[in-house]
Amino acid sequence: MKSPILDKPREVAVCGWQAVAALMERHPDEVLRLFFDAPTGRRAGGFCQLLARKKKVYRQVPSAELEKVSGTMHHGGIVAIIAGRALRRVTRETIEGWARAKAPLLLLDRVSNHHNLGAVVRTAAFFGVRAIIIPDHPQQALPGESTYRVAEGGMEFVDFYRVPALPALGVEMKRHFCLIGTSLRGNQLSPREVMQRGLPRPPVIILGNEEKGMSPEMTAVCDRLVKIAGTDTIESLNVSAAAAVLCWEFFGKH
Repeated sequence: MKSPILDKPREVAVCGWQAVAALMERHPDEVLRLFFDAPTGRRAGGFCQLLARKKKVYRQVPSAELEKVSGTMHHGGIVAIIAGRALRRVTRETIEGWARAKAPLLLLDRVSNHHNLGAVVRTAAFFGVRAIIIPDHPQQALPGESTYRVAEGGMEFVDFYRVPALPALGVEMKRHFCLIGTSLRGNQLSPREVMQRGLPRPPVIILGNEEKGMSPEMTAVCDRLVKIAGTDTIESLNVSAAAAVLCWEFFGKH
C-alpha cells in the first residue's frame, strides 16, 4: 500500500485549559511558547516552572493580545503554541500491530467540519480509541486549532494517520478487522443486534461525510452496515453523536 507524503509541520495554537493541561502533562516538550491572561495565570504556575527549566517562552498578556496570538476569541484564557504534528503513515506492519493489540480504531470518510472532527476526537479518547485514520481527500478536515479546542485534551491520546484512499485501506484491514459502516438506507441491523450476533474479527468503525455519508466504494468494502434507530423527526445524528453511540456499543465497557 502506497504511503502518502506527510504534511510539513506548521505552528498550531492549542487553546483552553483542558487542552493545554493535557498537552503539558503528556507532551510538554512540544510546547514552544505559552501565553495566558491574568486570571488563568494564577493556576498556571506549574506550567511556567516546567517551561522555565526547558528555557521556553511563557508570558502573561492582556486578553486582546491573547486573542491575536490564538486567532480566536474562544481561547479560554490560555494558549500553547506547538509545531503541527505530521500525520502518520499506515503500513502493513502498522495494521498488524493494531490487530495484535485488538486496538479500537476509527476510520473517517471525508468528515469535513473541524468542530465535528474535534468532537469525534474527544469521544475517541474517552472510549480508548488508539488511532483515527483519514483519507487524503480535499473534503476531509485536518487536525487544527478548532480540533484541539473542541477535543478538550483528547488530541493527546489519539494518533492521526492518513492514507491515499480509504477503500484500499479497508481491503488491507479486512483480514484482521470487521469493518462496521453506517447507513441510512435499507433494513440494516442496529449496533446492538450486530454485537449480539457476534463478530468474526475485532470491529473497526467507519463514519462518513456529514451530508453524503460514506462513499459507495467504502460502503462496498464494509463487512457490516448498521443504522442507529431513532424517530422520524430528524433523519440522522450529527457525526460526532453517531461516533459516541457506536463507540459505546462496540468499544464501551458494558
